[in-house]
Order: sequence, then C-alpha cells, then structure tokens
Amino acid sequence: MFLFCCRILKQPGKLVFYLFTIMFLIVRDSHELGPCFQNCFGPATRIKIYNDVSQGYLHVNGTSVVAKGDGIIYKISAGRYFYLYDMKAEKFICWKRPHRTKGLRHNHNRKHKTHASLVARKVSNMNCQFMDKIDKDTAGGYVNLVPAFNKSLKMKFNMHGKFVSQECVQQAGPVRHRNRCIQQANFLIEVYSDDGCKCPEARKHFCRSKFRKMKVFESICSRSNETYDS
Repeated sequence: MFLFCCRILKQPGKLVFYLFTIMFLIVRDSHELGPCFQNCFGPATRIKIYNDVSQGYLHVNGTSVVAKGDGIIYKISAGRYFYLYDMKAEKFICWKRPHRTKGLRHNHNRKHKTHASLVARKVSNMNCQFMDKIDKDTAGGYVNLVPAFNKSLKMKFNMHGKFVSQECVQQAGPVRHRNRCIQQANFLIEVYSDDGCKCPEARKHFCRSKFRKMKVFESICSRSNETYDS
C-alpha cells in the first residue's frame, strides 16, 4: 500500500484521476440516498409513509386516518418519540386508547374492552406520540409504527386503506393469510422533498401560537420572536 501511494504521488495525472473518481462515487452515493439529510425546519421533516397492504400513503381524510392514495405527513421529532401531523388537514394522527364499555341490556353488568383505534385531532397530547419499531417480521427498510404508551400495539391497515382494529392471528390459516397479517403493519418512510431540503411553509405554520406551546417549537420560534397568526 505504501509503495502504491508513492507511485501515485510521482504521477500527478493518475493522482488527479483517482481523486476525481473518489469524488464522483461520493456524489453518486449521496444522490442515491436522497437529497435531504436533515430536518427541513427545526424538529419537522416532510415525509411520505407508505403501507405495504393498501399500497397507499398515510394521511388524514376528514376525521379519519387512512392509508390510500397520496399523502404528505410532517414528522415532528420529540426526543425518543415523534408526532405525525397532516398539514393539509391541520390535524395530528393520534391513538384513541381502549376502554371498557357496558354490555347489552340483558347483560348490563358485563363490561367489554374496546380496541385501540386511530383518530385525527387538532391538538396534540401524549396519545399522539409514536415511535418506529423493527422486529423479526420487518425487512427491506420497513418499520412498524407503535404508540409511545404501548409498544406492542401496531398501526395496521387493510387493502382498502382503512385502519384495522382487530388483531390478526398470524398462526392460523394459510401462508398467504399470515403474510397479509404482517404486511398490514409494514410501513416505508420516505423523506419527501420537491425543493431540496427546504419547506418554508413549515416555519409559517408551526410558529403560530397554537404550536409555539409545544416544547419542540418553543425555542426555535421564539429565537427570532416570529409569529404568523392570521
């Protein structure tokens, strides 16, 4: 290796060629990984979340959370966890925790436990915190999206892009059914950028008084004493 380096130094033409080749490989690899390596504004990153079964993207439709068609989400980092926010709908994607309800009239003393579900909220709370999880069933860059309050609970969607609240039993049924159970909870997170790493609309949106109360935006918005309330 030492002799090789000495020979290269004695031949400036080859040295320039090797340096150019190395620089080309670095630029090519960086381009293949994507144009953005940082958040577009403070803790916010503009992303697209693709579901394997529905073959659609996560977003808010009215008061429902769906995974069909196209959709852009803002991932707001908050330490170990993050929030998912749909700027178009101006709502956070949150979990509605399961609770017990009374049964039918003829068996009113018996209580039934409801399933956890997804809900779109205008204001965030602890139920809106997520984390991505990789387990034995995820591969090829896919992750599971789980709530901070229960890491065994997975976000799942069916082929129509609707949230699946019932547990899918992987052990029962044919192989195709078991694979579908796994794919319901598989998501691919893609950094979305149509203008490099910039998202100027994020500063204007998240520095409104509604969001300035969130710790993740408090310091970055107050630093320049900006406000964008209409």
